[in-house]
Amino acid sequence: MENFTKIKDYELLSKKVYRLIKDRITKGDFKSGTKIYEIGIARKLGVSRTPVREALRELAAEGLVKIEPNLGAMVIDYSIDDLQEVLQIRRLIEGFAASIAAQKINEVELKELEKIISKMNLCIEKEDVVGYSEANAEFHDLIFKICGNKRLSKIHENLSDTDHRFRIRALRKNSGRLKYSLQEHKKIFEALKGKNSEKAESFSKEHIDKVWKNILKNSSKEERDFPQ
Repeated sequence: MENFTKIKDYELLSKKVYRLIKDRITKGDFKSGTKIYEIGIARKLGVSRTPVREALRELAAEGLVKIEPNLGAMVIDYSIDDLQEVLQIRRLIEGFAASIAAQKINEVELKELEKIISKMNLCIEKEDVVGYSEANAEFHDLIFKICGNKRLSKIHENLSDTDHRFRIRALRKNSGRLKYSLQEHKKIFEALKGKNSEKAESFSKEHIDKVWKNILKNSSKEERDFPQ
């Protein structure tokens, strides 16, 4: 029983380290090409190298870092072509999830979405791009939760990690986009509130189309032409 407890605690520690590193990557604190060393992270977090190693392996499996023998881990990024493929898939599954959620959503869940929209609005007032992006993720994650398809939610989670950095960079270059993004989310909310599956799907797809246009418009020529 004691061994089981230790394993459980270790797994929780590994997950915590994983979330901390992942958060730094998705927010852009660790940029593409940045090397992440086990020993450095371990010292900063006050943990052994083992949970850091496990966290980096998980991040590598998700495609966020590349582990090179004797060289440590390096943050990787995706080309614009890669991102376009991701958003094409997200467009389909987010529209599908919203159409199902429109039939299942209840009053408690609607209030949760309203709170998130209020948070997004507050982020716009504070010009907090990262906070807005995180609230945006909460909004879509909740729709997938309401949808109730766990496998679909997992696919969405993995895909969202890929485009998060691109979206933050694009929004920082065009913060005026935030107010239009908020209006798009409000349209999705109203469709869900009215239990209109067709509109919920249509507005969700329309939102992804505009996300892509903003990212493409605010990406450098190097990002558009070459993989990072």
